[in-house]
Amino acid sequence: MGVLVRFIYEVRPGRLLDFMAKLQEAASPKFTSEVMPESIKLFRNSVPGPDTEHVILHIEYKDMAAYGARTDFEINNGAWRELFAAKMDSPERLLSVEILTELR
Repeated sequence: MGVLVRFIYEVRPGRLLDFMAKLQEAASPKFTSEVMPESIKLFRNSVPGPDTEHVILHIEYKDMAAYGARTDFEINNGAWRELFAAKMDSPERLLSVEILTELR
């Protein structure tokens, strides 16, 4: 059963490129694990306009076991934790996380 993890971030004004660079680093080979997501999609609200401050990241996994394996990798990887640690100068602030399982 598919699992969709939905992260909603508030990106500070003028910092979208910094946040995108952080996501590019997260996608680099140094963060490749044995189990990887099936798809990753990034969205923003179309209304009120392109400069809206919320960015929505959808990450899809094959099942809950795959999600758990990837989460364990991230928790146990110091460089990953440092990359996404909440800091005063971070370009983004995590607002919410939803873990959704597919109904069949």
